[in-house]
Amino acid sequence: MPKRTFEVVIPDYKYWRQNIKCQTGCPVNTDSRGYVRAISQGDYEKAYWIARLPNPLASICGRICGAPCELACRRGGIDASVSIRALKRFVTERYGAEVYQEKKEFTERFKEIFKKEGTGIEGIAKDTSRPISIVGAGPAGLACAHELALMGYRPVIYEMEKVAGGMCALGIPPYRLPREILQAEIDAIKALGVEIRLGTMIGRDISLRELYDNSASVLLAVGAKKSRILEMPGSNSKGVYGGVDFLKKVALGEEVEIGPSVVVIGGGNVAYDVARTAIRQKGVESVTLVCIEKYEEMLADKIEIEEGEEEGIQRINSFGPQRINADINGTVESVTFIKCISVFDSEGKFNPRFDESETLDIAADTVFFAIGQAFDLSFLDNVDLPIERTERGMIKVGPDGVSTSVAGLFVAGDLAHGPRLVIDAVASGKKAAMAIHEYISGRKLKLSITEAHTEEYAGEVSDNEVQHPEDYEKIKRRPVPTLPPEERKKDVRTVVEKGYTEDMAEEQGSRCLNCKVNTIFNGDRCILCGGCADVCPEYCLRLVSLESIRCDETLLSLYKNRYGKDPYGSGSAIIKDDERCIRCGLCAKRCPVNAITMERFIFKEVYVDE
Repeated sequence: MPKRTFEVVIPDYKYWRQNIKCQTGCPVNTDSRGYVRAISQGDYEKAYWIARLPNPLASICGRICGAPCELACRRGGIDASVSIRALKRFVTERYGAEVYQEKKEFTERFKEIFKKEGTGIEGIAKDTSRPISIVGAGPAGLACAHELALMGYRPVIYEMEKVAGGMCALGIPPYRLPREILQAEIDAIKALGVEIRLGTMIGRDISLRELYDNSASVLLAVGAKKSRILEMPGSNSKGVYGGVDFLKKVALGEEVEIGPSVVVIGGGNVAYDVARTAIRQKGVESVTLVCIEKYEEMLADKIEIEEGEEEGIQRINSFGPQRINADINGTVESVTFIKCISVFDSEGKFNPRFDESETLDIAADTVFFAIGQAFDLSFLDNVDLPIERTERGMIKVGPDGVSTSVAGLFVAGDLAHGPRLVIDAVASGKKAAMAIHEYISGRKLKLSITEAHTEEYAGEVSDNEVQHPEDYEKIKRRPVPTLPPEERKKDVRTVVEKGYTEDMAEEQGSRCLNCKVNTIFNGDRCILCGGCADVCPEYCLRLVSLESIRCDETLLSLYKNRYGKDPYGSGSAIIKDDERCIRCGLCAKRCPVNAITMERFIFKEVYVDE
């Protein structure tokens, strides 16, 4: 029988940093662990500022974020991830911009805290003689403007719509994101010194060339706001619409006429936004959502699917549209679907296969396509700038993810990486702000890092005691309370989630394992008794011979320094699976020679001029 071997690494800064999986999982590097633990200890204001400092749209994200932090959360490997997004909402509605009548008061408080705890970018602007122009007031444009204003620049946002917010205002329904929350975040950004010019279309009211010539730099942050409709027989029938167009009309309060029987084609979050918005319209009796994916392949968040079903959305999986059937007047009366037997090929690429012998007809007088979004880049036509385009007509983006072929012209958000989460757009906008500053100043910014481990950290670890509530590992994830389906369906502005109470929030916050606390081993003290491995409730520790370890050159050199030769065949080691560790500290308590300590990892990252 082959001898088992173990791949190991020597922990360094990168390892300890990535060990905090919720933080590294967040595109803007939010210390989710930090604010979750602060909530568990009842310090709500501290929790809010931890959440807000890296994220100018924290209140919005507390309502609608796709929460990549929760996908990364180590607790998810035990039972279920910590309810990070809902906990963020809990503190934003108590200390966020929405609770301040005077947004200047909020921004002054923010700047005061950012100066102490932020990334060091405040006041670093070099040349402010000309404005920085941003095209698009969606999450990417707003985030970029926020960062540039902190630096001391004069950002001006040009928005073609009558409202700012991009798809947050025109796509995400108000039952998920109340418009007063969105407006509060926008007003707070304006209070930092950002100017937003609404109803201004580039290419109609001002040319991109003129904007470029009169600005220190230009950022293009237009979103993918055009609906895509599949070309098929009957797709131009009356009653066939783009889902994004429908959401925009509802958001702007425009009259929307749809029939009693609605079919939505698509399986993502936008499809559910369309379906759930449709079922809230007067006269609608049924909404059926049909997608080619199996249930487990659907891109929509599971909570969207569950809440949609509670509200009466009928879901049909593994069928794709073949044709739309219209009456003699050209008005849709049904849709014919065919069975989808696979969505992806053997290489994992999108390549649907269908069984045309199995069909399904669904009666409908309104059909919405929600199968993706497209850009309107007509403002780039006939522009006297050497903007390189891809074969698909998109702007060619540089390796840094934000630069273009034109010096001083940058892109962010959907235009840089395609439609993603709001928090991805925020991260892209922040990245663009850094690139814009480096372009204007002619100086690169360097990330300066300080790090340490400590055995004493107030509220978290002391004398090998990791401060968790009793039976923290047994606390179950609690769903966020919602309104009854019949009540929330009455109006598209009726918010579905009610949010956690204080007791619920503190309980849910206490589920955090606190992955900034680590087990530190002192090999000089270890007597190889195996007590730590015996007492570990998650079986994450193991004593092994050195010959069973496989490693890189760094560890080999450490072996040689310790033993004077290649140590295979002699010596032992303690190895740990950090994915399983729940930070209980039992191993440290059990060790008879104090070879194991529980220590809090501390680090700070700030930008400095090179």
